[in-house]
Amino acid sequence: QSLLTLSKVLMSLGQKKTGHVNYRDSKLTRILKPSLSGNARMAVICCISPSDQYVDETKSTLQFATRAKLVKTNAVANEVIDNDSALVAKLQLENE
Repeated sequence: QSLLTLSKVLMSLGQKKTGHVNYRDSKLTRILKPSLSGNARMAVICCISPSDQYVDETKSTLQFATRAKLVKTNAVANEVIDNDSALVAKLQLENE
């Protein structure tokens, strides 16, 4: 259930038109929402088998990977700009 919902979310995120993305259908998509839609880099590792016994699962996994490749995120490094560097240095020394 959760992987099917994740696949639907990835498909809607990968489409060019923007619309509502329903993250609330499963716990997995609720947990992954900040990573999928926000300021993060995403990596998906899919494992497949060359065996004839698992052809359907391999095709399904490759289709999932194709949908995951279509998702574009905008990862930007977060910077803290602080004018009071002495206070920052003092707090860093306290933490060590």
